[in-house]
Amino acid sequence: MREAAGFVQQSASFALLSQVVSVLPGRLMHLDLATILILHPLSLTVGALCFLYLRFGSRRGHGLGKMAVASLVLAVASVLAGASEQGFVAYETWTYLTTIVTPVAYVLMLVGLSDVITEDRAGRLWWALLVPAGIAVAALVTAFPLERFYRGAVFLTCMGGFSAASAALVMWDPKRQRLTSRFGLAAAFGAKAVTAAVTFVALVVPDSVQMTPAAAFLVLILAQFAIAMFVLILVQERAEQRLIALTETDSLTGIRNRHWMMDRLPREAPVGSAYVIIDIDHFKQVNDRLGHLAGDEVLTSVAQAMTRQLGRNAILARMGGEEFGLYLPAANEADAMQTAQQLCASIAALTIFHEGTKIAVTLSAGVAVAPTAMSIMQLIGRADEALYAAKRGGRNRVVLARFETAAHDMRLPEVDMPMVAKPV
Repeated sequence: MREAAGFVQQSASFALLSQVVSVLPGRLMHLDLATILILHPLSLTVGALCFLYLRFGSRRGHGLGKMAVASLVLAVASVLAGASEQGFVAYETWTYLTTIVTPVAYVLMLVGLSDVITEDRAGRLWWALLVPAGIAVAALVTAFPLERFYRGAVFLTCMGGFSAASAALVMWDPKRQRLTSRFGLAAAFGAKAVTAAVTFVALVVPDSVQMTPAAAFLVLILAQFAIAMFVLILVQERAEQRLIALTETDSLTGIRNRHWMMDRLPREAPVGSAYVIIDIDHFKQVNDRLGHLAGDEVLTSVAQAMTRQLGRNAILARMGGEEFGLYLPAANEADAMQTAQQLCASIAALTIFHEGTKIAVTLSAGVAVAPTAMSIMQLIGRADEALYAAKRGGRNRVVLARFETAAHDMRLPEVDMPMVAKPV
């Protein structure tokens, strides 16, 4: 037992932390140190295996390979440190090697994590290799790795600094993806950063902070297991969001589809809510005269133009064919009519070319505003009737459905937005 305990106390990174923190007699063995010796490199190895699994199982596994290599390098460095204490590796060799290689592994972890977050292979953080390069030059010039105090200070600074940078990177959301796993992953990196900071204070001012190596390593082991777990969850959560978006997005136009729209409409339309049905005028003629590829070009151009006009938060969807639906949760008749008229005007001014042929496009729209609480399907039905009235009235116009207070019967108003129809 004494030999085992002696091996544990002198092995791996435990040898470092046992020298840089103040240990109270009798409190060291709160956690079995032999277990710590096994779990520390094991947690890094498990993380590496998780990253490799994701890397080869996902088409968007950018950066996971780098994270796996970084974890394996840290695990090997930990085992190498323990082996050196048993005389298998010269003291000077392992101290210099781990002092230089460990910062490189942290940079590799940060670069890989950046690729995972941005889903890009760019590796924009490679400039961080200047840190281990500077450490390597300082090690060769000053021989500081041979001193436990300086070696420990550099080790803790690198671990804390890169862990804090990783936590900040995880919370950065350039793609506006609502991934709850970000919080857990950031907390895991944050735990490593805090542990490094507290241990550094214990190193510099040993009388002010007392921490057992067992406690420090317990936090690190749990954090490393948590990092592997939350990276796995993040990748799977992102894949699930893509799958949901795929089922809710119209593959041709890139806007939402009927399924998405109907899933978000209330069962009962409240007073002052509006529904607009928009239809492309004479769309069949475009397909018949210019071909379906031209029709696809018209559909895509119209959908994207309306999205730009309304904004990405609008409840707009392609309902099928050349028909689009727009729900306005809070709009009076004037607001709803103005929105529909602005859409029609923007599309009428749109220039669409297909294989050198200019295609002029106009819209017809039916608007229905709920005068009282009513079924959403009833509101849509009235908007549909108003659309057909717009078509019968000559197209290229917006018609507002009028409701009688009692029976909800519709009467057709005069044309609200006549425009000169453009030939297709």
